[in-house]
Amino acid sequence: MSQIYPIAVPKWGIEMVEGTINTWNKQEGDVVAKGDEVFEMESDKIVNVWDSPVDGVLRRIIAQEGDAHPVGALLGVIAAPDVDDAAIDAFIGSFTGGSKDKTPETTPAAAKPAGAADAATRSSPSVRKLAQELGVDLNSIEGTGRRGRITEEDVRAAATGGDGADADAVEIIPLSATRKTIGRRLSEAKQQIPHFYLSVDYELDGLLAHRSRLNESGDTKVSVNDLIVWCVAQALMKEPRVNVNLVGDDIHQFRDANISVAIATDEGLYPATVRAVQEMSPQQLAQAIATLAEKTRQGSLAKEDISGGSFTVSNLGMFGVSNFTAIINPPMGAILALGKGEPRAVIKDGKPAVATIVSATLSCDHRVIDGAVGAKFLQVLGQEIAAL
Repeated sequence: MSQIYPIAVPKWGIEMVEGTINTWNKQEGDVVAKGDEVFEMESDKIVNVWDSPVDGVLRRIIAQEGDAHPVGALLGVIAAPDVDDAAIDAFIGSFTGGSKDKTPETTPAAAKPAGAADAATRSSPSVRKLAQELGVDLNSIEGTGRRGRITEEDVRAAATGGDGADADAVEIIPLSATRKTIGRRLSEAKQQIPHFYLSVDYELDGLLAHRSRLNESGDTKVSVNDLIVWCVAQALMKEPRVNVNLVGDDIHQFRDANISVAIATDEGLYPATVRAVQEMSPQQLAQAIATLAEKTRQGSLAKEDISGGSFTVSNLGMFGVSNFTAIINPPMGAILALGKGEPRAVIKDGKPAVATIVSATLSCDHRVIDGAVGAKFLQVLGQEIAAL
């Protein structure tokens, strides 16, 4: 290796813009062998492990656990043991690496004892932004983090007086790295994607009868959502103009129905992807979704489990929601929001009757999907549901 090797935020995935340090598996002064797991970083709802590409010693840790940094930001330094500290300090001070986050105050060499250092030397950009939003003077805070670093919890405590009636009246829950990622991506999606919405009602009685037959004859239990997702896959094959991603200025039209199924957890919504759904039976699809749901609950989703989707289905019917609109998960071009199936009065053959109806709302990115195309997809989906 060169005498000094920078540890910078890698770009894990095309959509990644920043990552949050979860854990440093090595400490300053530890010997690092090529292939050793040095730190764990959360980005885009999954945790990645950074393996060292070189041998050396971890001479500096710059980024603290819980801090978010943009791609390219300097996190630490690995160097040969005979490299003197002045050379490392000079390397850190001159590092660019494409990072907007690199400033002299983020280096340990610039750090001073807690209470004596300027607030900028003891806080990350995200902490400074939070302090500005809450009207908190960072110079008045004594940091509780490593080396006197000011944390977001310190800022929030200062904003509520630290203790007393105001502090007792609320519970301060810091946003997790996953929540931050969800918030950033969905805010960007809502602001940048020209959404439009199409809503329809589907009669489910034929689907429910088909589900009963499937569950009587097989060991794998198929849910209503499983069957609707299966019908969505068939519809995407017949109306592939909705089965798209927008990547830069290019439309990527998928040959397979790679459907992302929104799975709710306490940490947020995970779009777990089932690939080539059109080639599966309903039972195989049910098994695949159940496996992804279990991996989500265990926190063991891999990157391939939440990437590569061509279309998203989000169902809140099990929570009693009748209908809703969903935000598109980029780079996908559309998302289908499903409410609960419920009995409603309808007219059949000119006579009043009762049918089980579900409301569905398709959110489309108008840059890649026109209104008529979205309407055609919903029409085809209705035909697939009615054909069961």
